Amino acid sequence: MSKPNKKLKAKGRKLCTYVFIDATNIIYGASDNAWKVDFKKLIKYLKERFRAKKVLYFAGLDQENKKQLKFYEKLQEFGYILRLVPVKTFSDGRKKADVDSRMTFEMMKSLNQYQQIVIMTGDGDFYWVLEYLLKIRKKVKLIAHQQSTAKELKQLFKGDFIPIKNIRHQIEF
Repeated sequence: MSKPNKKLKAKGRKLCTYVFIDATNIIYGASDNAWKVDFKKLIKYLKERFRAKKVLYFAGLDQENKKQLKFYEKLQEFGYILRLVPVKTFSDGRKKADVDSRMTFEMMKSLNQYQQIVIMTGDGDFYWVLEYLLKIRKKVKLIAHQQSTAKELKQLFKGDFIPIKNIRHQIEF
């Protein structure tokens, strides 16, 4: 464990916690289960439960989607730090924003700024970065939809995996 972590614990301070939210994975997972996340309640929960210093929200940005733009404005009012990736439209009409690499980059870029990290995703693409964070003794918690979370992530996190259904009553719209 690095010296800054030891100093923080020795002085009895709380760990500096950052939260990284994979929006697509969390939002669509909830809507697939017939409920919606209340993002005002979610940030309150994250700040109270984990004492989150920063809550970063990773999502696609479609400049033509006025409803989405208003939603993002609301998130900023609530205190989220937005990390938006432009949406690409494919020839078959599908739209996609690949936020995985941006989120991974931000986790590593801010590595020395946090001692604990809360990840909200079930996407197995994050396995390698999360395994590395655990290897270097960062405290890592995973919050995700149990049924759509990659098996490898569940195995990696064991007791530090929090099924989102367990906190639904605190964050549901």
